[in-house]
Amino acid sequence: MGKHYNQKELIRIAKEKGWEIDETRGKGSHVLAMKAGERPFPIPQKIKPGLLAALKKRLQIDD
Repeated sequence: MGKHYNQKELIRIAKEKGWEIDETRGKGSHVLAMKAGERPFPIPQKIKPGLLAALKKRLQIDD
């Protein structure tokens, strides 16, 4: 399945790819990734394998 990423790593990758991270709009330990013309999505603290696969696809991470 590839490398497992934690929340900090996904936030760093999202910022590198032009996403803005809003830590005040997420719920609980979630943060919200936003980009003009794209649908925003949350990045949670605890990431299960299925959600990780969806986040990798959304952020275009290949590994």
